[in-house]
Amino acid sequence: DDCKEYISYIKGILDEIKKDKNIDFKIYEFMSGEELVYNLDRGIDYDLLILDMQLGGIDGDETAEKFRRKFPYAVLVFCSGVCKPTIKSFKATPFRYLLKNQSRRELIETIIEIFDEVERKSNEPTITAHYRWTMLRIKINNILYVENYKRGGRIVVCPNCNEAKYEEKLLINEKPEQLLEKYGKYGFVLAQSTYLVNMNHIEILHVDDLVFDTGEVMKISRKYQKNFRETFSKCFTNKYS
Repeated sequence: DDCKEYISYIKGILDEIKKDKNIDFKIYEFMSGEELVYNLDRGIDYDLLILDMQLGGIDGDETAEKFRRKFPYAVLVFCSGVCKPTIKSFKATPFRYLLKNQSRRELIETIIEIFDEVERKSNEPTITAHYRWTMLRIKINNILYVENYKRGGRIVVCPNCNEAKYEEKLLINEKPEQLLEKYGKYGFVLAQSTYLVNMNHIEILHVDDLVFDTGEVMKISRKYQKNFRETFSKCFTNKYS
């Protein structure tokens, strides 16, 4: 927001709710769209953006578009004194639209709803990866598999998800075998020692290979075939029972 008074007002409400809900967070302030955009690649992982629609220079719509490209799963909230949402505004998928003239009680109620949405999204399992100097949280539902890559791993994602634009060069520091213990409960299993597969994207399972819903075929090494079939069967029995 380009109004220091309104930033201070919102911060006061956020701090009040913070104490009531016993949660912790850090607030970053930006006085223009340019300032926010400049900081998008500074290693800060944003969960929530409250954005004024009327800004000098880069306006709210353009700022939201640039923010959404970097943080597709963050909660976005627009606020304004007079400006109404446009078709372009909704392309950035805002969660709520705050009016600066609404009462303090109404604002507190809305921000509590916003916090609940941030909490819901933060509980969705993700893997943090990096692409060059950009850090990204990837929803595990968008992952096809993780493969060995140099000293860590490389994540291959669904072709129609937001992360696909990074040309499948999403790298992590862990090897597939290291991720199994943490993500096995979400439907991941080793097809080979160098490949951790998301079973939710398997279309066809044969004895020694599998077919993803993208059409890609992957071999299952003999060492892992029995465990793979048993885990696959158990996963989908639990899912649909």
